[in-house]
Amino acid sequence: MNHEITEWLFDWFKSRVPGLELKADENYIDKGVIDSFGIIELVESIEMQFSIRLDQNDLQSLELFSVGGLTA
Repeated sequence: MNHEITEWLFDWFKSRVPGLELKADENYIDKGVIDSFGIIELVESIEMQFSIRLDQNDLQSLELFSVGGLTA
């Protein structure tokens, strides 16, 4: 399942930034891939795609800002 989530996340980012080169441990905010509105869209997409709910603690975690952190 972890690999499936990782692939989905990379595909999600690449659909917004064609040709994107992003490593699992890179902070996609610092890299300018998405902004604060993009985070909201990402969270909503994750919740819908995987039928999960991210709570306030998840949203405040620094792990939210990298693909590797999201799949940890």
